[in-house]
Amino acid sequence: MPLNNNKLMNIFKGNDISESLCIRRIDHITRDRATINKIEIHRKDNEFVPLIEKNTISSSCPHENIVYKYFSNKDVSIPKVYYNEYDQYRQEGILLIEDLSPTHRNISDWEVPIELNKLINLIDVISQFHAVSWGNVDLSAPKHLESVEEYIQHIAYLERDYFHFRKHQTFNFEEEHFQIYEKSLIYLRKNAQQHIERITNNHNTTFIHGDLNVCNLLYPSTRNARPYIIDLEAVRVGLCTEDLVMLFIHDLFHGGEETLRIFQLYYTAISHKISCQYSYNQFIEDIRLSIMEGIFFPIKLFVHNGIKDEELVMKSINAYKTFWG
Repeated sequence: MPLNNNKLMNIFKGNDISESLCIRRIDHITRDRATINKIEIHRKDNEFVPLIEKNTISSSCPHENIVYKYFSNKDVSIPKVYYNEYDQYRQEGILLIEDLSPTHRNISDWEVPIELNKLINLIDVISQFHAVSWGNVDLSAPKHLESVEEYIQHIAYLERDYFHFRKHQTFNFEEEHFQIYEKSLIYLRKNAQQHIERITNNHNTTFIHGDLNVCNLLYPSTRNARPYIIDLEAVRVGLCTEDLVMLFIHDLFHGGEETLRIFQLYYTAISHKISCQYSYNQFIEDIRLSIMEGIFFPIKLFVHNGIKDEELVMKSINAYKTFWG
């Protein structure tokens, strides 16, 4: 059930939003088991505070509410949370956060190569997001990483999609391109035990965003201001390099040499933010593993969503060639 106006007013008083004139509900979206309301709080100074209220029906506290609670007292660049509760009686998660869309834009309009100052700010925000949960055990691993058997099954799904793609794709592919996918499947299976042991032991793992694309990174108009990370629905335990591959290969690929430089900038940043030893060799191996899984992402889009994005497919292949040779 959406928060009523009296409840909203009490929340605002506790969050230094005083002298509010009125509450306007400007949009209502229903999505699966959740409803999203856009709200504007108009104040006497003619300013307004835009908010997003998300209500999720669930028999247990929704994952997104848990994630926002975890990050609530951490130094991370995410939207401000005004209210975050789970109503046990109604079995409903209620999340009230600031809506940045009126004053921020996503980084999809950034041109490659990205300006150095923007790049440094972006890497700092991402590395800080990873650093605050480095090695943390507060989130359980996703189902496909719960055991070696589950992970092998996950690889089997990747292989199934690959066979479908190979049969139906219409790109200008040669045998060497297909061999990249087949070598990746062999490598992922060979290293399954080692990978799951590492996840289980939380050894240089972190909470990754899980969907770190250009639409989930917002920046204000102010020059050199820090970007924000939004939409934390897919946050899970994983390797930091999984987020890097999604963003800097699938979306903002700079070519092999420049992408390696970007990854090196990230490694320097994360190394200064965590207290444990994370060797550069391990980091490069993590990039390779993440690329090997990441090359199946465009195939999944092809098979399950009918998205025939040849450019995205080739970005993944070129990244593989850069880091595996």
